[in-house]
Amino acid sequence: MLKLLVTGSAPLDDYVKRAIDKRKGTINDLVVQTLDSIYILNNPTYITDDDVLICGAMLFEEFKKIGVRGNLIPLRVQTNDFYKALVKASKISNEVNVINYQKEYIQSKPENVIKMKEELDSIFKIKMNQYTYVTAEDASNLVRKLKSEGQKVVIGSGLIVRLAKELGMEGILWYGKESVGLAADIAFNILTAKLAEQSYQKRQSYILENFNEGVINLNVTGRVLSINHHAVELLGLGDQDNLTTQLISDILPQSEILDVLSASKVVKDMVVQYKKRTLLLNTLPINVNGNFNGIVALFSDAETLQQQENKIRRKMHYKADTAKYHFGDIIGQSEQTIKAINKAKKFARSDSNVLILGESGTGKELFAQSIHNESSRANQPFIAINCAAIPENLLESEFFGYNDGAFTGAKKGGNPGLFELAHNGTVFLDEIGEIPLSMQAKLLRVLQENVVRRLGSPTAIPINVRVISATNVNLIKDVKEGKFRMDLYYRIAVLNLFLPKLSNRKGDIGLLVKAFTAKNYPAFLPLVNDVLSDILPYLEDHEWHGNIREFENTMERLFAYIETPHHISKKEVLTYLKDAIEENHFLLDQLNFENSSYQEVIKDIEVSKIKEVLEKTNGNKKEAAKILGISRSTLWRKLNDQVEAK
Repeated sequence: MLKLLVTGSAPLDDYVKRAIDKRKGTINDLVVQTLDSIYILNNPTYITDDDVLICGAMLFEEFKKIGVRGNLIPLRVQTNDFYKALVKASKISNEVNVINYQKEYIQSKPENVIKMKEELDSIFKIKMNQYTYVTAEDASNLVRKLKSEGQKVVIGSGLIVRLAKELGMEGILWYGKESVGLAADIAFNILTAKLAEQSYQKRQSYILENFNEGVINLNVTGRVLSINHHAVELLGLGDQDNLTTQLISDILPQSEILDVLSASKVVKDMVVQYKKRTLLLNTLPINVNGNFNGIVALFSDAETLQQQENKIRRKMHYKADTAKYHFGDIIGQSEQTIKAINKAKKFARSDSNVLILGESGTGKELFAQSIHNESSRANQPFIAINCAAIPENLLESEFFGYNDGAFTGAKKGGNPGLFELAHNGTVFLDEIGEIPLSMQAKLLRVLQENVVRRLGSPTAIPINVRVISATNVNLIKDVKEGKFRMDLYYRIAVLNLFLPKLSNRKGDIGLLVKAFTAKNYPAFLPLVNDVLSDILPYLEDHEWHGNIREFENTMERLFAYIETPHHISKKEVLTYLKDAIEENHFLLDQLNFENSSYQEVIKDIEVSKIKEVLEKTNGNKKEAAKILGISRSTLWRKLNDQVEAK
């Protein structure tokens, strides 16, 4: 609480209080108190460091002598106020007596003082006498003497005015509006600064105590300036209030942490063991005007950090709920690419469901995100789901959510499904052809009725989502074979976007080479620009079965072979490029798939892996499915697909 104290003789204290009242509204909860100077002289410790005290010049000197603390503001007579006092006094008597504490009010060289007094005498038609006093007793004796000499009026401080009036004389107070106002302004400037300081300290304390990490602030000698409760708890230091001003070496036992802090070492992400805890320690040096002035130590509990990381990972399991790609991020100038982009932009202006068809690696999600960001739903969630990555027995709970107790291991309080999280936004169903028939019926119901029902819940939740699906399989063929529902197909394929494979858009390869290099290997860009015309024929002649993924894989391999962009010939670059491309052929040849499509290659690799696991489990399909993370029905389907294909 801020206090403004006023002391002095009447009527001075009343003048000061009136000036304070005019300014008091600028500071809430300000305590204004009038004190007798005798009380302060007898109790100097009553004034605290934060108090502001307005007093006369004599009291100011007396208070300083006895060590009164606080912010002392002596009243200083301003020239205008002195002239006004002379005018008042001249109307009472043609002889005026000016009495000041310790020294005469008008001070200069003797000849100048005489000249100034003569000028004032001439202006005000008076004779002016100057007197001084040191103690209150001196002042009393002086006023009595002037009274006995027949003097009628004196000018001076509140003490002088009071003494004169007690003896029947006229006393003119020389502190006027300007003098008192200046002292009050100084007092309120100090109070405002103190209020700002208190606010800053409270903010610092609030931040410190609500910081997620333990914080210790040490000065240059290793003494604790501040410490928050997180640090006290992590380091097991007991009572926080008794730790400030202590040396850190007196608080902490001998340990790796003490070694770092005692030596004022600067460390970053240092893992330390302390009292059966694993802590992450960071220190920040404090430099003032280029000189070391202390250090701040930050402590984090490793176990808590891991829990937070796991929580974030769970939240990000299905990628971020925002789409980061736009049509401007799609690289290409070929007719096929421009046609696909223009068609996708038209689809973005519609709110109908979209099916994107293309081989693996053609950029289906890139187009899906771009459509979302160009649509009226751009500011709403974009939830991407890889249908093939979710185990069959978890699809329903992941898609539509579940209530508390819906099944063993269900999260307390339940969990919203991905369709519910995407409300008002877009759901991207990648590899939709992998959804089993049992789940297809439930998905169809959601798309038809625009409601979801959580597992274990009797009520339906309305949703508003746009569905963009993607597949690299022939869904029409699957519909004919009974593997994909026809009614679901027509729900998701209102608008169809066909993405060209890389081998059909060879005019884009040069741009792709430059873009990949600029993003991943900028130091190689001058070299690539120099050899681009030589390497393009090889890149354009290659059949990119894996599309962009195979292309980026090849470029990564090429730069690994080159190692450095300096001191290498075009011939060497071409040799390395041929090697990088031939490795792709080798991988396919080894699997004996020269005449197979890329999708057939992937399917045969899957079956090969399934057979490998079946051998390890002695033909136990249930155990094999568990190891592979798929259902038995999916395992049977993949094996039967291979038999039918042969």
